[in-house]
Amino acid sequence: MLYQSVLERAQPLEYALDWGCLRGLGWGNVSNPRYILLHGWLDNCHSFLPLVEHLLESDEGILALDWAGHGHSDHRPSGNYYHFTDYAYDIWQLIKTQEWAGITLVGHSMGGFVANMVATLLPKQVSHLVLIEAFGLLTSDGENAHEQLLAGFQSRKKSQVARWRPYTTKSDAVMARAKTADFSNQLVEVLVERGIRLMADGHWYWRADPKVRSTSPYRLPAKAVEQILNQLNVPVVLIRGSEGYAQLDKALAQWQGCVPQLQVVEMKGGHHIHMQCPKDIATLVSEQSSS
Repeated sequence: MLYQSVLERAQPLEYALDWGCLRGLGWGNVSNPRYILLHGWLDNCHSFLPLVEHLLESDEGILALDWAGHGHSDHRPSGNYYHFTDYAYDIWQLIKTQEWAGITLVGHSMGGFVANMVATLLPKQVSHLVLIEAFGLLTSDGENAHEQLLAGFQSRKKSQVARWRPYTTKSDAVMARAKTADFSNQLVEVLVERGIRLMADGHWYWRADPKVRSTSPYRLPAKAVEQILNQLNVPVVLIRGSEGYAQLDKALAQWQGCVPQLQVVEMKGGHHIHMQCPKDIATLVSEQSSS
């Protein structure tokens, strides 16, 4: 598999939180990390293996975490769901409990949305922020609040009986994931390797909790996001792909003025630009954290 040498140098991580365990992979001094890498929705920490390969040139600690309900982390207990604020609370309480400081948060997509919120809550612990294809937050300004609430509740109810479809071979799962990917099948395989498992019935199933696909019943209004981002007082680099997340233009128009230390860099690639251009992004991350 690609990045096997990176995996051979990794340390398995496990952190007990108040609902279960977050797991991931670490390199270097994991008790005093410099970088915490936060993946996107329905991905897992393997999405950062290409980036880690280049960050390993330094001796600083690197943590790549699986969100709750993703990768090897525990699923939330029955009756619990996956609202954005719960992801944010998990990383907030982890950093507070471990008493880490001088951290560069690197977040892709959903992980980036979480990271730019958490950085405002932990100004003494988070010193730098790198956002990959994410800025601000998905919002709702109330015009469709009733529809959003109803859709969220119906989605939660449906998710209680949701199951992943089985795959006869791991290759079948790779091909299924590749249908929605904007990057190579080799990179898809890197993600699938941590995101799937062989069960007793001889079939392969996704590890992720099906409930992570539930629709959010509530989103913050844009004005609230503006208020939060006004507290983002650390250097921020936003890295976007030339063929990436189209909503970034709207987000930047809304909130770029809230973040005076924001630098926007565009690279050729798609939504998973960190897997496609890892060397260039590793250089930016290193320069950012040393500034």
